[in-house]
Amino acid sequence: MAGNAVIGALRVVLGADTAALETGLKGAQSKLSSFGSSFGAVAATVAAAAGAMGGGLALAIKSSINQFDDLSKTSQKIGVPVEQLSALAYAADLSDVSFEQLSKGVAKLNKAMVEAAAKPTSEAANAFRALGVSATDSGGRLKSSQTVMEEIAGKFEGLKDGAGKTAVAMAIFGKAGADLIPLLNGGKDGLKEMADEAATFGAVVSTKAAKEAENFNDNLTRLGYAVKGVFVQAASQLLPILVDISNKMVEVAKNS
Repeated sequence: MAGNAVIGALRVVLGADTAALETGLKGAQSKLSSFGSSFGAVAATVAAAAGAMGGGLALAIKSSINQFDDLSKTSQKIGVPVEQLSALAYAADLSDVSFEQLSKGVAKLNKAMVEAAAKPTSEAANAFRALGVSATDSGGRLKSSQTVMEEIAGKFEGLKDGAGKTAVAMAIFGKAGADLIPLLNGGKDGLKEMADEAATFGAVVSTKAAKEAENFNDNLTRLGYAVKGVFVQAASQLLPILVDISNKMVEVAKNS
């Protein structure tokens, strides 16, 4: 009997708030419909373009866009132009060195160059001296990391692999130094040859293309938040009504 009384009371509560709930749902549906109408034309155009390209081709292009985006952001982080970085990435891939290992190594190289220039007695400075490479030019200005890396590769080419070589690599390139040795062993001329080969294959990415890829992916992220915002607003509109109904249900349960 008590259970029947509770169920009856809940029916009364829900019935009393049905109109308010329907109003809230209609409001939320209106927001979703409005967004869908505004977005529909653009979505249809994008879908038509993707369909024309074919699923596999569309995925390949999106993968390239993601790589360009990553190149753009990494270029900003480590201070290497996108064109040079994409050529280095090609050379690194041929040496079974990941892009992550390459970018971490170059970032540490930049830090080691600054440290060597500022403190001639530092570990980094000693490592550069051991190789016969200078982080600065004749005017005392820092060289580019690309130039220094090529000079280091020229020295590594003639060094025997072993603990000493690995120690120097890690002193200059950090933990990624050991991983970069196969790339550096190709020598200065080897790096230039692989950069030229990357250009021949069209694998060198321009700064403009990388920046456009970054902007495109940023816009996709913005669109994702626009969709999320519609549901946030819809939920915000419904929550006061749902809370009111649930409060009354709790009161009915307590009183019964």
